[in-house]
Amino acid sequence: MTKKIVVGLIAAPELPAAIGRKYIEKIPHHLQNQVEEDVSWEMEFIIDPLTGAAETVGEILEKAIEIKKEKGWDYAVCLTDLPLFHNKNIVGADISLHHAVAQLSIPVFGWLPTKKRIENAIIQIIREIYYHKGNSDKLEELEKSNPEFLLQKQFPVSRVKRLSENDDHVGKEARYIVFPKKLGKIRLLMGMTQANRPLSIMPSFKRIIAIAFSTGIFGLIFTTIWELSYLLSVYRLLALNIAAICLMVFWIVSAHDLWESKSVRSDSKLRRLYNQATVLTLLISVLSYYAVLFFLFLVTILIVIPPDVYDYSVDIEGDFSFLYFLRLAWVATSISTIVGAIGASLENDELVRDITYGYRQKRRYSEIKSKE
Repeated sequence: MTKKIVVGLIAAPELPAAIGRKYIEKIPHHLQNQVEEDVSWEMEFIIDPLTGAAETVGEILEKAIEIKKEKGWDYAVCLTDLPLFHNKNIVGADISLHHAVAQLSIPVFGWLPTKKRIENAIIQIIREIYYHKGNSDKLEELEKSNPEFLLQKQFPVSRVKRLSENDDHVGKEARYIVFPKKLGKIRLLMGMTQANRPLSIMPSFKRIIAIAFSTGIFGLIFTTIWELSYLLSVYRLLALNIAAICLMVFWIVSAHDLWESKSVRSDSKLRRLYNQATVLTLLISVLSYYAVLFFLFLVTILIVIPPDVYDYSVDIEGDFSFLYFLRLAWVATSISTIVGAIGASLENDELVRDITYGYRQKRRYSEIKSKE
């Protein structure tokens, strides 16, 4: 009689849930081919807010144990979008071989984690649990296959190191940490930024785009801005560009109270990481906004301003070049961004705050309390 094993996939809301849904149908087939073909593998999938709200491995694994018992699963794997640490080390995965549960941190895969790499990591975790859970004859095969190396292949730039320990009642007998720390932190930060979905707040920029564009169009009536675009060096134009973007990011953080303060979060390491992810997320969002605004100004300039009029008004040296219109659109975008940022706020306050880790955790804890 074919043995049946049910594996539960517990995902945090948003990105982990979206990733988990992609794997739920394909993983059983891969498990049969790569782990044990004589087993009937079944997958069940649920979304749990605590998986994306708890800040320690212990809390997540304890919740996984609770859900596994409640659902009657054989194994359980948690997908979280939270950064997890152990003694200043970045934790990629934790496996409780005794309780047959594990967790995998999505952000450690970096920016735009590929479907195949996360899928392979999940399969490797399940393989390790299976070989240690009543399948002692497979342990030698596991040791030969080198579980650390198999999981390592899912991290092509940074590396993972397998630690074996039994340090608390949860029983985390296998832990994979990412190193070197500096490179791992960069990958983690990029993964957290991607989990924040930077482009999701673009619809909230409509008001600022309207203010900035109307201000810039009014400014283009006067030839002073034309002369500035011609006279300013590329370095000054770049400095104006950077200043405009930084001011916009600063204003959004201040206007929507996105900065994690010490009074809100006592863990300074997590607080800094959350704030860094927020700033990087907003930088990508504002750069996207800046590109849209630049395109609008460039199209308007090409339609409204004839080259000979620009040549006559600015008194350029030599022949007219399309580059002059690019510089004019560049100046108009930077100046209008500065004007648009001051005193303006994004339209959907809830959507803006939802790109920060701290706010999403608070919302998820609220969901948990409302269900109790």
